[in-house]
Amino acid sequence: MKNVIKLAVSTIAATLLASCGDGGYETGFSPPTGDEKYSEIFPDQVSGTPADIQLLELDGKLYKGAVATYGTGVSVTALLSKDQDALDDYVKTTGVPKLENYNNRSSAKVNGVWRFRGNGSTGRIYGWQNGAWVFSIEATDDTLFDEAVSKFPYISKK
Repeated sequence: MKNVIKLAVSTIAATLLASCGDGGYETGFSPPTGDEKYSEIFPDQVSGTPADIQLLELDGKLYKGAVATYGTGVSVTALLSKDQDALDDYVKTTGVPKLENYNNRSSAKVNGVWRFRGNGSTGRIYGWQNGAWVFSIEATDDTLFDEAVSKFPYISKK
């Protein structure tokens, strides 16, 4: 019986890893130091539309972050957290709920690192943790999403 339970747990863990793995993206790049201006972190433009960078309304004792929007089709978010508990809370209360807009979605914290993603008729979202940072890219279609990925220095297609 113990072997069956161990096998079931291993199968569930493997399924979680596969469903919310790297999604075909490399995200192990060195994150920002935290001293950069947001204009140095975000792409200047996506699909010819310049970045409109807005600070996220956050508890400044725990976080600092911003979102860059490119018209109505793309947004890129970068958030730096002071500690892991705060980062976990942000992903659970802000990142994961965004997945409700997508038919196919998954989120997991595996080996202490968050990843979340979704896709469907409304577009795509992909979010990941890199150290004390959480990044996400959300777009209304695959072309815009792929362009945002290609211009954001903390992610690339494999």
